[in-house]
Amino acid sequence: MPTTAPLPLLSDSLRGLGLDAGILFFALNYEFTKTEPKGLFKRFKKHQGAIDIDLACVLYDDHCTISDIVWFKQLRDKAESVKHQGDSLNGKDRGEQAMYLAPLDQEQIRLYLDKIPAHITHIAMIANSYHSHPFSRVKKGEIHLSDDEGNRCFEVNLKQLPRDCTTLWVADLRREIDDWHLTLHNLPLAAEDLAGAAQEVAHELARVLPLPQGI
Repeated sequence: MPTTAPLPLLSDSLRGLGLDAGILFFALNYEFTKTEPKGLFKRFKKHQGAIDIDLACVLYDDHCTISDIVWFKQLRDKAESVKHQGDSLNGKDRGEQAMYLAPLDQEQIRLYLDKIPAHITHIAMIANSYHSHPFSRVKKGEIHLSDDEGNRCFEVNLKQLPRDCTTLWVADLRREIDDWHLTLHNLPLAAEDLAGAAQEVAHELARVLPLPQGI
């Protein structure tokens, strides 16, 4: 039966968390939430009448350099080991089956861990509100990670995030000798888009990780 690991201070190997390390699903599900643009802001981005949340997985090498990014502008990495299943602009446009609390996620990125290139040592999972609406403004919603047997490792309640949070470093995977180590961060980022967030996480990884041997 699918299980859900406890949220607090989640940091362990996938094996230790009881996950099948074959395929992981980084996914988003939230209730359609209309917004009311005011003044000149109405002239700007299309689809700004509803909250639009995007997911990304960023692949880094052991120098904390961005090797690849999978997001709505690039639906798979070069090795086709990480695949985005398609962008949702408002949490509603994927159809009735992809509505909140329905069987399908509105956005999902699949990670085929056995196919991740050997030079990739970290994979960051990031969420961003495209029009800079705070995540907490959604009526209901969550971000989660699961394996292909339905076991959930964590669930992030969007309503419980800081009131001004629009970009979030959700979690990262670190390559180990025979497994991957998962750490849940839930760290708000200053970047306003996914490309900027990928760079911000790169700086954070470089700050906290030891340099590779021989440097």
